[in-house]
Amino acid sequence: MIKRILQTFSLVLAGLFCAFPSLAETASGDETSLLCLNIGKADCMLLTHQNHHYLIDTGYAHTWPALQTALSQAGITRLDGVFLTHCHEDHDGALLSLAESGIAVDAWYAPPFSIEAEDMSLHPAVLAAGRRGQEVIWLSSGMTVSAGENAVFTVLGPLRLNTENENNNSLVMTFSCSRGRILLTGDMKEEEAADLMAAGLFSPCDLLKVSHHGDNKTISKAILAAIRPKAAVILTDTRQEPDTPAPSILKMLSQAGCQTVVSQDVHDAVRFTLTDKTIDVEDVRWNGIPERTAALQLSISTGDDTVTIRNTGSVPVSLKDYVLFSTKGNETLTLSDAELPPGGRRVIGSLSTKGGADETWPDKKIWNKKKRDVAILYDNWGRPVASADNGITD
Repeated sequence: MIKRILQTFSLVLAGLFCAFPSLAETASGDETSLLCLNIGKADCMLLTHQNHHYLIDTGYAHTWPALQTALSQAGITRLDGVFLTHCHEDHDGALLSLAESGIAVDAWYAPPFSIEAEDMSLHPAVLAAGRRGQEVIWLSSGMTVSAGENAVFTVLGPLRLNTENENNNSLVMTFSCSRGRILLTGDMKEEEAADLMAAGLFSPCDLLKVSHHGDNKTISKAILAAIRPKAAVILTDTRQEPDTPAPSILKMLSQAGCQTVVSQDVHDAVRFTLTDKTIDVEDVRWNGIPERTAALQLSISTGDDTVTIRNTGSVPVSLKDYVLFSTKGNETLTLSDAELPPGGRRVIGSLSTKGGADETWPDKKIWNKKKRDVAILYDNWGRPVASADNGITD
């Protein structure tokens, strides 16, 4: 995976093969950086400019420990703002956990359009802000949010309500300062991108956050010609979404002279730092936290509706606070406090499982028998460590 980064990224890869200091140790207090977490097919980014900190999306509910760790490692106890790009669980999942944490939040932002939140009083950002006695600031195209000295977020879209696909109601904005410009796209797909392109709202940027996990409907050659990014980041996990990142998108970015990092190819996060129109890149590993284990393997049996976890390593692995996730049903199970010895296995069944199971998922059925379903195991730090599918291809 690191080899892939070295092959595709010719910008400065600061710290890739050296010791991994904590984010607080590397922060100068006068920097402009975007930290993108490796938490599977989910968006969670921390933008820092000087001493201002902004969160763009929060990932899944079950990846909250990873976000909590990132904030702790950066020494952040207060966020100037939290932006929710749109209402999907891989973007808004940890909003409530954040709202219930001790992290201060000055402002909550979201786009005014959604088909997922038909009752806007139940919008995830409204619920999160409400826990703090705060209200959401709804961002429409043309609005700006000041982000410190000579720095600003400028809202590009959405321009209208898309009634077909929530992804096309994504908050799209640029962050601009004297050191460069970042284009943040949420899960914008081709319809919203066409709206913004027709309105002439795309302009050159230094760093592009590729929308919708880099699938083949995210960006066009015309848009790339308009924004001319030097670098791009794609937040995804091929185990969960096999068609991401799409080879066609990677090829298009490469042909445009844009160097690309995919979040699944780094340790815990990737950090882009803008310095006088150049971009430094760090592969970030959390300080003082164990490496992700590579010893665990999963297998799904749709016949008896079970998933089996095996320890193929040489040391015991504690499953305390590990989380199993079913991608098709969007269901999660926090595992009980069990230790897997080397060579050991643990079978997780459902209420319909006949025969023995070490632990029961309290749902009637878990694994889809007709469409592709993926089991992903997250460790107690919110990081994906193993996966398996049900053998079905859609």
